[in-house]
Amino acid sequence: MGFKQKGLTLIELMVTLAVLAIVVAIAVPGFNTMVANNRTLALGEDIATALNFARTEAVKRGARVSLCGSTDGAACDGSFADNWLVVVDSAASDDAAAVTVDSVLRQWQAPGTSETVAATQGGNAVSFIRFTRKGMLGRSASGAVTINASASGCATARDVTVGISGLLNMAKTTTGCP
Repeated sequence: MGFKQKGLTLIELMVTLAVLAIVVAIAVPGFNTMVANNRTLALGEDIATALNFARTEAVKRGARVSLCGSTDGAACDGSFADNWLVVVDSAASDDAAAVTVDSVLRQWQAPGTSETVAATQGGNAVSFIRFTRKGMLGRSASGAVTINASASGCATARDVTVGISGLLNMAKTTTGCP
């Protein structure tokens, strides 16, 4: 009667662990990039949701509605790196240089510490996006507004563009990714 082996030898175990370590070392960086890309996509979708909500409210109410950054949740006194507010904007005109908060309609939490949001219009940074009562982009003389959303470690960022007509376009970009 012969002896049958029941289990692994130490050498077989060491070879298996070495192969597993190589596979994990190859997979983890790709997984981290995938997670960062998904966070970037989610952030871009949050921005698009906020913009669509603001535009819809502007048309529904027949009044100016703005999306802006806020440090305190009550005033448009921050940037898009802070909390976001959608507010009824009682500014004097569609081209006014500042938001006059009449009432806060909805608030979004600030992006995470490793996430970046930057809005530009005509090459200049902007701190708010205004929609007219017809759903068109306020302050449109400078052209469309582009909002770049990215997360640390991403391979592709998201650009959300608000055209003069108020319509949104979302596209992938490498701008903003480290």
